[in-house]
Amino acid sequence: MTPGTRMSKWSIETLGAACAALILIVLGWLAGVAWQQLDFWEHVSLTLLLAAAAGAVVWLMRTLRSHLAMTRAQLDDSLMRYQHLSETGQDGMWQTDAHGRILYVNQRLCDMLGVPAEQLLDHAMDEFHDEATLLRLCPLRQTATDSCMGELHYRHGDGSERWAMLSGRRLYNRHGTLTGALVMISDITEHKRAEHALSLAHAELESRVALRTAQLLDVNLQLSAEIAMRAQTEAALARSEERLQDIISMMPLSLFLKDADSRIVLMNQACEQQWGVCQQDIADGRDVQHFPDEQTKDFQAADQEAFASRQVVIREELVWNARLQENRLLQTHKKPVFDAQGRPQMIIAMAIDITESKRNEENLQRTLAQLRELSDHQQTIKEEERRRIALDIHDDLGQNLMVLRIDVSLLHARTARAHPRLHRHAQRVLDTIDATIRSVRTIINDLHPSTLELGLGPAAEWLLRQMEGRGAIRYRLSLDSAAPDLGLDQRQTSAIFRVLQESLSNIVRHAQASEVEVALAQDTDAIVLRISDNGIGMQPGDHGKKAAFGLKSIRERVHALGGELRIDSQAGRGTVLAIHLPHARKGAPAAHDEIQKLAKTVAN
Repeated sequence: MTPGTRMSKWSIETLGAACAALILIVLGWLAGVAWQQLDFWEHVSLTLLLAAAAGAVVWLMRTLRSHLAMTRAQLDDSLMRYQHLSETGQDGMWQTDAHGRILYVNQRLCDMLGVPAEQLLDHAMDEFHDEATLLRLCPLRQTATDSCMGELHYRHGDGSERWAMLSGRRLYNRHGTLTGALVMISDITEHKRAEHALSLAHAELESRVALRTAQLLDVNLQLSAEIAMRAQTEAALARSEERLQDIISMMPLSLFLKDADSRIVLMNQACEQQWGVCQQDIADGRDVQHFPDEQTKDFQAADQEAFASRQVVIREELVWNARLQENRLLQTHKKPVFDAQGRPQMIIAMAIDITESKRNEENLQRTLAQLRELSDHQQTIKEEERRRIALDIHDDLGQNLMVLRIDVSLLHARTARAHPRLHRHAQRVLDTIDATIRSVRTIINDLHPSTLELGLGPAAEWLLRQMEGRGAIRYRLSLDSAAPDLGLDQRQTSAIFRVLQESLSNIVRHAQASEVEVALAQDTDAIVLRISDNGIGMQPGDHGKKAAFGLKSIRERVHALGGELRIDSQAGRGTVLAIHLPHARKGAPAAHDEIQKLAKTVAN
């Protein structure tokens, strides 16, 4: 039901009810005024008159209501036919009031716009189109005519571009007053897309024709240039081969070429000097006579390995030098070359004489081993000297301090009443002696803890208690061995203790840890020391800093004992040091004597 129908219904019913009420009120008022002056029959007549008036009013209201219902039914039928006609049409349609607010849209228009009807009804046209589009296509904005027609470019609800042909005109009532506008819209999207595709195809065809024409011209010019260039290339190739031969012959690095059968094809002067033979002497397969049989077989196996791998192969090979009458160790780089069918064609090889570098490397390794042995011997001597000094301090200075304390204690006890001033001075001397005794004990423990004489396990437990008393770090010891000394001699016990001491000192200085765990384990072959903390871990580049000297010292100590050090550390996740030390062999004393002889020799 439209707003106009609802307005007519309520207007007629309200008017009829008002008229009936007015008539009843007037008759009631007249009856009330003249009721006291009338007799019985006049009262009856007036009552009948009022009842007749009320019946007439009721009949009049029923007649008006039935007429209104019939009129409303006719109007609804007309409206349904209008809506059915608009819904079954192929064009979209909308109707607005005089202010441009949408009153009605059909389903075809909603499909064309991709917008539900609820989002269009009761909305103004300027909410969907800009001012320029409204001035061009809205009938209400036209000043010269009552109708308009034009093409509308819009965007569908799914985001795609659409086109439509729009025509509309103004609507007037019977009094000539503007009541709104009616607009019809036809979808021309497919037509527009076809036109656009046709224009693109036409432009592409023209561009292809122009491009093909230009390509043909370029090909003709390139053919002419290639013909001229080929002659120049052939001449340049001949000159390049000559320069290549000169470069190969002047190269300081040994270079040689072999065919698919491992026969020498080319050698430069550096290769001839390195091998001590001329190319003419070993060309055409005569290298088999020059080199020993074992080296020839090794050369052929290395060449076949390069062909099989299809990549550069680097090997160390022994080559007989006839001029020096010795075998030279060469590092060869062999690159296989294949023809168009993928068959082996040749090998391009370069050789570097590493005989002297290998000898120097072996000498360096021996020197390093001797230095490590010497460093271990020095550490052993240092530990023995520390132990001797600690014993001397304990036996001499410690005993003297103890005797001195006993004497001062006797003096302190005897002067308590007779000499108060001397008693106080003796108390200060006692305090100084006690502090000196504590310092001496600390020095003795720093030089050589007495718990080392009990074995590595008690010494490690004592060290952890000492470290825990000096700071806020918590230490935990795990000892997996029945014997306190873990089957170690005095030298090994002192070395491992110093490694543990240095590791804990590094944790205190750098790790910023709150917990440290030390685990000592023994198996049939080795002693395993594991130190872990929950600190900040090692940062990239810490190994190269000066602060890492303690870690280097630990590594050298472990290597000198024939052990292995592993470090597992991540930033923010702590550090784990794992030290694996093998048990001392039975021949260790003899080796120790040799080290002492070496130390004396170096000292002399």
